[in-house]
Amino acid sequence: MLRFENVFKSYSRRDGVNVALEDVSLSLDRGRITGVFGPTRAGKSTLLRIAAGLESADSGTVTYKGEALGQMRASQLRRFRRREIGCVWAGQSWIDGLSALEHVALRLLIDDEHHRVADRVAQKLLDLCDVGQCAQADPKELSEGERRRVALARALVSEPRLLLADGLVSDLSSIEQEQIMLLLASLANESNLAVLITDTGAASMIRTDSVLFLREGKLLPDNLPNQGGRVYQLPTAPMSRSAADA
Repeated sequence: MLRFENVFKSYSRRDGVNVALEDVSLSLDRGRITGVFGPTRAGKSTLLRIAAGLESADSGTVTYKGEALGQMRASQLRRFRRREIGCVWAGQSWIDGLSALEHVALRLLIDDEHHRVADRVAQKLLDLCDVGQCAQADPKELSEGERRRVALARALVSEPRLLLADGLVSDLSSIEQEQIMLLLASLANESNLAVLITDTGAASMIRTDSVLFLREGKLLPDNLPNQGGRVYQLPTAPMSRSAADA
C-alpha cells in the first residue's frame, strides 16, 4: 500500500547538515501493524511526516498504491491527507472550548456533514476507542491514556486506509499500552487498515506484525517479523553521529 524505496532526508542547520533518514526502504500492507522503534532523534517522526505527505524526501521514492507522493499535485496531496490517512501525533494539541466529541466530529463538519450525522459518527468512534463516556468532557480534563484514545478516534473519523501513529502508547502504563495495541490489532484486522506506529520503547511491540529498528536515520539489519508476541530489546549500539528527528 505505502512503500519507501531508498529514501534519504536531511536538514541544513547552523552546525551543518543533519541526516534524518538514510537509504530507508520499507512497505506497509493493509491489515497489518508495522512498528518502527528507536531512540529519540532516530528519524521516526521524519519518517511519519514523509509518509503523510507533509514533507518530501531529498531522494528516493515514496509511493501510495503505486503513485509517487512526490509527483502528486497539491490538490491530490490534500485529498490523500484528508481521505486516505489518519494521523495521531505526539503532543497533539486541543482546541479550547471543544469537547472530545466536538474534536472528533470537527473534520466531518469541515467537510459539510450535517452536525447530527457528525456527532453520531464521533460518538460511535469514541465508543469504539472505549472513551464514549468522555464525549462531553474537555480533553484537557482527561487522563493521558484517555486523550490518546480520543486522538485515535479523531484520526479514524475519515475512515482512512492508512493510520500513522507517533508515540501513541509512550509513557502509558503497561496495561494501557496493551489495551491500545489490542485495539489497533482489531482495527487493522476488521477494517483492513494499514498501521505504522513509532515509539521509543519496546512494550508496544507485542501486537505488531513486523518490527523495524531505526537508529541514526538507518533501518538496522536485524529488522524481523514479530513472532508469538515476543518482546524485542532495542539494539544498544553506541551512536556515532548526529541524526535529526525534527
